[in-house]
Amino acid sequence: FGHPEVYILILPAMGMVSDIIANGSRKPIFGYHSMIFAIIGIAFLGWLVWGHHMFMSGMNPTLGSTFMVSTLLIAVPSAVKVFNWLGTMWRGNLHFHVPMLNAIGFVSMFTIGGLSGIFMAATPVDIPIHDTQFIVAHIHYVLFGGSLFALFAAIPFWYPKMFGRMMDERIGKVHFWLTFITYNLTFFPMHVIGMGGQMRRIYDPTIYDFLKPQQGLNVFISLSAFALFAVQFLFLFNFLWSLKKGKVAPQNPWNDNGLEWSLPNPAPHGNWAPATPNVYRGPYEFSAPEAGDADFLPQTKKLPTDRDPVPATLSGGH
Repeated sequence: FGHPEVYILILPAMGMVSDIIANGSRKPIFGYHSMIFAIIGIAFLGWLVWGHHMFMSGMNPTLGSTFMVSTLLIAVPSAVKVFNWLGTMWRGNLHFHVPMLNAIGFVSMFTIGGLSGIFMAATPVDIPIHDTQFIVAHIHYVLFGGSLFALFAAIPFWYPKMFGRMMDERIGKVHFWLTFITYNLTFFPMHVIGMGGQMRRIYDPTIYDFLKPQQGLNVFISLSAFALFAVQFLFLFNFLWSLKKGKVAPQNPWNDNGLEWSLPNPAPHGNWAPATPNVYRGPYEFSAPEAGDADFLPQTKKLPTDRDPVPATLSGGH
């Protein structure tokens, strides 16, 4: 179980974060085509790595080496995406709104988890740390840290489009920083106790004698986990409170180029029906010279130099 599911869970998050980082950086996505091919590469290689969970099963060493190589290979498109995001932010006009903060948190957590994943892919390293808390730390940084921070970025970003109101910015920033801190306090120490030999599953009570030196760190992790859970009530309160009391959202609160922001908030039934909008460019034309004083250029805005438009239904929306 788990492959390619664990990689497919992160792919929508990568797409959402790419849109939000471009918006928050006021720059086009760096290496757009390589970003797309990296997503496709991760989706394909996700089918070919499942054996890295079974290095301890006594599988044929040649087969194990094959899974080791495929697991190492998936780090390549993952790294490409990280450099794309960093390149997008590099020398950008960064706007640290709540979606952007959480998108940066996603990149940070995904990078930490990815770095541990690279050397865990090697059979000689994976065998001694297999089934330890080190593995728990890795999967939570990549999957839980990745997907969760991406959702905390995407929900406030598209909240106006769903409900016509803005989530509170101050509560959102407090929630982000408390989540970011308590998250790392919870899961980073698991690397330490994992390297100290603490296993994921304990079936023999006598093994606790071996783990007594790590008791203090385990208590610290537990307290941090309770704090991480409690902080999420801030997000829940912000989400529900903003439904009725949130600031009424302008049509395009983030000055974004996406087609969805040409609609009223919340989006009406049928979206643009009966008239289909005309699309003149891609959705990432931030800080384009043609935009003049504005730093964004909506897809539906026609310029004198534009050629015949492409109907949105043919362009897939973007």
